[in-house]
Amino acid sequence: MLGIKKESLYTYVSRGLIKTLPEPGKRTHLYRKSDLEKLSTRAGAKAGGAPVAQALRYGEPVVQTWICDISPAGPYYRGHLATTLASEGRPFEYVADLLWGGLPPGRDRPWPRVEVDLTATLNGNVAQGDKGSFSPIRLLAMAALHLSALEIAEDTAGRSDVRMSGVQLISSFAGVSGYFGSARTYQPAEDEEFVAQRILRGFGLSHCPGQDKLLAIMHAALVLSADNELSAPTFCARIASSAGVDVYASVASALMAQAGPMQAGGMLDLGQYLTEMLTQEDRPAAYASIPCFGHPLYDRDPRAELLLDMIQDLPGEAVIKERLQRFVSAVHQNAGTYPNLFGALVILLRVLGLPASAAVYLHCVGRTAGWIAHAAEQRLSGLMLRPRARYMGARTTRSV
Repeated sequence: MLGIKKESLYTYVSRGLIKTLPEPGKRTHLYRKSDLEKLSTRAGAKAGGAPVAQALRYGEPVVQTWICDISPAGPYYRGHLATTLASEGRPFEYVADLLWGGLPPGRDRPWPRVEVDLTATLNGNVAQGDKGSFSPIRLLAMAALHLSALEIAEDTAGRSDVRMSGVQLISSFAGVSGYFGSARTYQPAEDEEFVAQRILRGFGLSHCPGQDKLLAIMHAALVLSADNELSAPTFCARIASSAGVDVYASVASALMAQAGPMQAGGMLDLGQYLTEMLTQEDRPAAYASIPCFGHPLYDRDPRAELLLDMIQDLPGEAVIKERLQRFVSAVHQNAGTYPNLFGALVILLRVLGLPASAAVYLHCVGRTAGWIAHAAEQRLSGLMLRPRARYMGARTTRSV
């Protein structure tokens, strides 16, 4: 893959550029594939390929932003470490306003009730009794496109206040939580209610014991999901916004990218794996291929670490929590990988008795704050994102 000598390979390993794992039952070591691919891409750029080929795949920055910075300690939101904001108990609204406005709000408070009732729009797309079997991303995208259509009809597309649009969009998204509860319907808002509280109510968890801890971890899950720099869905939001569409349509484009198996789609695979693991004691463990473990930007995702620590203090079935904790430890010991944020969210929702699709939904609601911030920032730049491609195919020649 790299086309280098053995000595050069050992040098890369010694410098920490390639991680190794002992191969079970042998004296040899395995090399992390993502590290090899990253070095291979870098070598191709140095050999004369376009530098952007490297940059577009976990390489050098290609977009200027003042929103999020990646560090070994996790993402910083406009200079504020995400894990610190979550540990301090900051509500999701505080972080969303920070991302959108650049400065932290003066105090923690819920947003005003500003939303469009989407009950009639969404209810027909969820079969009654099919808890968790619907696609939460498609429901969210439908909600976003409905709001976009209203804005186009009012001839305000692209000119609405970003914060007001963001509050309306996320408030509408919070109502989708009701499809995971016993009512299986859109969950209207209540006065003076945080987004995390409304989601707990929609999930049917608002009367469970330990409400303080449940609300704290729900706030934390949303805050930690809010942004992680230029992921593929975030890039989609920026591209759409640069073309002139409104915030709602930009978020809808990001949601469709988020549905892919390399993004939130992997959460559903992990959910199925955990279901089989919890019901079959003798299930063989393919530790190296478990989805939502490992992250190209972190050796050990700090966001997931914080969430998994908070899960231990939650009320719930101790047996399930213990088995999931043993599972995480076994994967880390045998494959050298640790859950990323996607994995931690799936584990959290499993402890709460909800399907992996609820974890997908929760992450998308949180990440919407970041998508809106990136869409607004890209719009203010006044530039349309239009990368160029390097053609590598053959050219036909016309014979005379």
